[in-house]
Amino acid sequence: MTGRRTMEFSGIRAWARRRLALDEKGIAGVELALATPMLALLMAGGVDFGRAIYEQHRLAAAADAGIQYASASASNLTNSSGIIAAARADASDTTNSLTVTTGSCTCPTGTTLCSTATTCTGSTVSGTYQKVTVSESYSTIMNYGFVSNPFTITGQSMVRTQ
Repeated sequence: MTGRRTMEFSGIRAWARRRLALDEKGIAGVELALATPMLALLMAGGVDFGRAIYEQHRLAAAADAGIQYASASASNLTNSSGIIAAARADASDTTNSLTVTTGSCTCPTGTTLCSTATTCTGSTVSGTYQKVTVSESYSTIMNYGFVSNPFTITGQSMVRTQ
């Protein structure tokens, strides 16, 4: 009787092995289970860097708003608090988390020249330039080995006023 049970058991085992090896049910589920973590990581990275690009565009638009305020009238050129307020308002910065700097009397490279006799390096002409820089610290959702976290995102705009 024990010999027959062993044969039956080994026969069932062989049948089950053949049946499971040939059965294709559930393969799509296994593939989905293997692919989902990789797809989730790719999607999270895309969202992270998409947010960073959006923030950079938002800061560049805020710097443009500061330049637009400065160039609206001659009296606005020296009104740095008004320029900063215009940039903050455009970026919807209610918590004052942005760093906004403004300056004038520079070359386009940022070198300070307050004398018209001095020329800028390169082929640019010295004059009065208004420059607004808006920056903010940005943290990604996940940590990446090739990006320091947090990092600074900057938007900048410059216009020659004279």
